[in-house]
Amino acid sequence: MAPSSRLRDMRRLLVPTLLAVALAGCSGVSSGDDPSARSGIRGVVTAGPQCPVVVQGSPCPDRPWSGVVRVTNPDGDTVGEVETDAQGGFSIDLEPGSYEVLPVTGGGRPPTVSPEAVEVDVDTFTEVTLVVDTGIR
Repeated sequence: MAPSSRLRDMRRLLVPTLLAVALAGCSGVSSGDDPSARSGIRGVVTAGPQCPVVVQGSPCPDRPWSGVVRVTNPDGDTVGEVETDAQGGFSIDLEPGSYEVLPVTGGGRPPTVSPEAVEVDVDTFTEVTLVVDTGIR
């Protein structure tokens, strides 16, 4: 067998093996991609207001927010983080329980956000809408 053929065969075996090892090391909290997940939080994050003055006939709707959404338990420990998609949507698989969810903004200055208390029930994805305050007035 030529050296290039052996290298190709090794790559075919190595890539799936590395992928399997990486997936096995993941924690119990996932980013919502697990079709067998039974509970968690799904939602959308928007940022607004977008204009200092809204004039009738010239709407200025909130925009999808792009960034990280963090979920913490009642003790304040982070139990998961997930990136929003282009429409501000997110989904995170969680065990039933009480959580706080918030977009990570850098804190203290606009944009700002307050954590949202969320209760996740068995076999249910709790839907939330989060708004990041841009500070535009």
